[in-house]
Amino acid sequence: MDTIIQIVVWLLIAGFVFWALKQIVALIPLDAMFKQVIDVLIVILAAAIILFKVIIPLLHMLGSGTLHLT
Repeated sequence: MDTIIQIVVWLLIAGFVFWALKQIVALIPLDAMFKQVIDVLIVILAAAIILFKVIIPLLHMLGSGTLHLT
């Protein structure tokens, strides 16, 4: 149960970071090319949070047999 809560919390954090940074970048007057580069960096950041804080620990728990979903 603790694992599911941690997964949900990290997914919420990743979603909030993604949303907040997209809102902030939209307010900054930049050239379209720079905004596109920043958007890609934001996506990479959100994907890294999900990968390192959700997927890899989940796979590690599944591999070691410590995750019980029932």
